[in-house]
Amino acid sequence: MITNRARVIGGFLLLGGLTLLAYLPALHGGFIFDDDTLLAKNPLIRAPDGLFRFWFTGQAVDYWPMTMTTFWLEWRLWGLDTLGYHVTNVLLQIGDAALVWAILRRLRVPGAYWGALLFAVHPVNVQSVAWIAERKNTLSLCFFLGSILLFLHTRWSGAAGPEEAKAPAAAARGEILGYGLSLLAFLLAMLSKGSAAVLPLVLLGLIAWQRRLRFRDLVLAAPFFTIAAVLTRVNIEFQNHGLTAPIRTAGPVERLLTAAAVVWFYLAKALAPLRLIFIYPLWHVHPADPRWWLPLVAALGLTGWLVWRWRRGAAGPAADRTRADLLAWLYFGVALVPVMGFADIYFMKFSLVADHYQYPALIGVMAWLAAAWTLAAQRRPALRPLASIVPAAVAGLFVVLTWNQARGYRDAVTLYTVTLERNPGCWLADNNLGIGEAAAGQPQQARAHFQEALRLNPDYPEAHFNLGLLLLPAAGGAAPAAAHFARAVQLSPRYVDAHYYYANSLRELGRGPEAVTQYELALQGRPNFPEAENNLGITLASAGRVGEALPHFAAAVRLNPAFAQARLNLAYALRAGGREAEAQAQYQEAVRLDPRLRQ
Repeated sequence: MITNRARVIGGFLLLGGLTLLAYLPALHGGFIFDDDTLLAKNPLIRAPDGLFRFWFTGQAVDYWPMTMTTFWLEWRLWGLDTLGYHVTNVLLQIGDAALVWAILRRLRVPGAYWGALLFAVHPVNVQSVAWIAERKNTLSLCFFLGSILLFLHTRWSGAAGPEEAKAPAAAARGEILGYGLSLLAFLLAMLSKGSAAVLPLVLLGLIAWQRRLRFRDLVLAAPFFTIAAVLTRVNIEFQNHGLTAPIRTAGPVERLLTAAAVVWFYLAKALAPLRLIFIYPLWHVHPADPRWWLPLVAALGLTGWLVWRWRRGAAGPAADRTRADLLAWLYFGVALVPVMGFADIYFMKFSLVADHYQYPALIGVMAWLAAAWTLAAQRRPALRPLASIVPAAVAGLFVVLTWNQARGYRDAVTLYTVTLERNPGCWLADNNLGIGEAAAGQPQQARAHFQEALRLNPDYPEAHFNLGLLLLPAAGGAAPAAAHFARAVQLSPRYVDAHYYYANSLRELGRGPEAVTQYELALQGRPNFPEAENNLGITLASAGRVGEALPHFAAAVRLNPAFAQARLNLAYALRAGGREAEAQAQYQEAVRLDPRLRQ
């Protein structure tokens, strides 16, 4: 006879095995999109004091110190080998699905295992699991679900078992500990990704599903709301830091219509995960077009109908099903609030929707589907032979679809090629594909993609910059490159790299005073920029301003002691100033670092 413990272990092994199988093509995938910014080329990841700077300074791109801590630690284990990062993401996905199973069991949701399994292998989750930078999704959800599970084990949740509900007063300390751990898990979820901020509403919804809300519940939820409010504000500040223009210019009506359309888009992808795209076409929401009002009317209508059914429903199984339908729908909507477009996220410059945005919300749909089928099979004898066959078949189909979707994340070139096949107007994909082809030594193909990106979006500073970077080394390329760099800094005045390379092209064209201005602007945006310091020094020295050049060469050496060319330039400047002994010391160190500099 198979014990319940054996069933749980077997179920977990099956869930883990199928999830690993589904994501096998992604395990050796390369770095894509912002993986470089957050990990591969992030100086804070390499810095010995990187952990301190992630947690206690504003130097990171976003304030996700828990996520960045995992990257900082893993960098010391496998560096640029992507396998380790991918394995960690897959393990987190397995852990997230196991937590979903535990929570659904705790809530006595029919078909709990099938709901968790469908979530584990759902194709929509490929973007969250196969994209290394989306560690923030898989890690945040782990803490998010852990917080829910811990809270559900307290008597205050209304979901505690009979033994816990009748626990003596002596168990009060254990209750407080469970509540405290739940609060800590939520804090860690927020420190992994800000979209976990909806958890207090989810907890109140789960309590309301079990029993009527009381004032004490609001008091218990208050610390969760406080953490959510404070860290949401911090996340918004980080998102807006360095922006020279708003991500979107949309009024309140447009944002409301977008939010309603977003809900139905994600529901459609959850129920029919076909033609998934890394970057979907950018929506242009027009309030004057009546079609954009239909999703809002439908969402309000469905919500009103479910509330009406719940309020007029009698006691018994029918009332339980109605309450469950309402809870699943409300959870789905609440979990999507951070990505509905009321507040802007940088990715919304390219698309208002993305598969990874609905990662936590998907749980509600899969749990509802599994429960609805399980109850239908229990009520109808004709369906009982299919009770396990149908969800198993759907899970098998999801594994195949996920496996196929994960293949597209093999490398950046593959990903953006597939994206352009499904979304030909994606100027971001053209630009990023051009970067990949330039790195692969295919300048003509890269140039064509940069030009196509600019045809689709003439005001795209990154494409101007990349095209300039491609043109600069070519014979006679300095002038056209300078024109593109100039346009890039005009469109994005804080674009440090564009200022730097604009200065390089101006220097090559003999326009020294303008080059000095651009180097200075680059250094204003990035004070610790040794290459800019060195090149500024060269430009000043070439104009006979050696005394002004010397501190810039010294700064380059201070910032990068292994910068051999900067040491050689510093030696020349010191010698010109009559400081022969210091010059000789710098020259000897430069030659030691790079023997080719020996004269």
